[in-house]
Amino acid sequence: MPREPGGRFYSLDALRGLAALSIVLWHWQHFFPPESFRAERQPLYPLLILFYTNGLRAVDLFFCLSGFIFFWLYAEKISSARISGREFFILRFSRLYPLHAATLIFVAAAQFIRWQATGSFFIYPENDAYHFLLHSALASSIGLERGYSFNGPAWSISVEAFLYLLFFFSCRVAMPRWPFCLLAILAGIALWTVYLPIGRGLISFFVGGGMYLAYRRITERRLPLAIPCVALAALGWGVTLAQAWFGPFEHSPAIPTLWSIFLLFPLTVLALALAETQRGTLGRRLSFLGDISYSSYLIQFPLQLVFVGAAALIGLRSEHFYSPVMMALFFLVLIALSMASSRYFERPAQQWLRQIGAPSLARTTSS
Repeated sequence: MPREPGGRFYSLDALRGLAALSIVLWHWQHFFPPESFRAERQPLYPLLILFYTNGLRAVDLFFCLSGFIFFWLYAEKISSARISGREFFILRFSRLYPLHAATLIFVAAAQFIRWQATGSFFIYPENDAYHFLLHSALASSIGLERGYSFNGPAWSISVEAFLYLLFFFSCRVAMPRWPFCLLAILAGIALWTVYLPIGRGLISFFVGGGMYLAYRRITERRLPLAIPCVALAALGWGVTLAQAWFGPFEHSPAIPTLWSIFLLFPLTVLALALAETQRGTLGRRLSFLGDISYSSYLIQFPLQLVFVGAAALIGLRSEHFYSPVMMALFFLVLIALSMASSRYFERPAQQWLRQIGAPSLARTTSS
């Protein structure tokens, strides 16, 4: 039988955490001036080449995971009116906004200090009042922006917020089924060349939703597909890693878009969900990475600003960021800050906002 919405997929939590760290690795290039950057000199490059060259693709995995989880947790509740629009809004706002606002304010202050000291911004250039308002409204990447600004990785948070609205209203009309997922995916394909952030979000979110529908059908009918799905997902990752590790390093190995979005990522999500349902728990020891994935994703760029500023103060050059020791230090600090943020800031803020906005949700912390 399918796992009930009150439970938890530890393996998918772990996967989400690993995806967040993959994006941090992709952004390691921020530490180097473009004119002198040498990709192959990045720490442990032969081992981590897949993440250095394709880490940004993990955002599509985020969207796919969101689609699966939201169909699992909310689709039936929304379509049957067991959760109101107010409650859904409070749940999502309380989860996303406190850390988003805190990191936005920190980055705005840090970039202002950098501008005063150097006359330039770090990485993301559009740091003006207009873009600050867009970020404040969770609308930094819905087509109104002039470029990346402030806490740049937050672009995907604005796309997530848009997807949540679309998901809620579609569920209010009727429980989303395969035809609706297909229509949403086709709309995303059509938008891909018009406005990429929304297009890729639509595709991956509803591909993930489709994977939940497949998961439910398989588990309800007790079809013996867990082992074949796991084997196919493992084979897919094996091929991907082999292409990265054993291909020529002078050519950046790219995961083909169709392969990752329509096959590798959704098949991985489905395989893990089926395997965990069959086993009971899977990936429990790594699930803490999922608990801090949002924190590590949003804190990475503010922490980069701190490291760059501290390096300048003590006279370190960008060359020092090619060191594995520097990378290890950065990740240790990032994970420690993320754990502290999750426990001492985000969860209390969620509880407080939910107590004010919808007291019946005050104890809901899993979503």
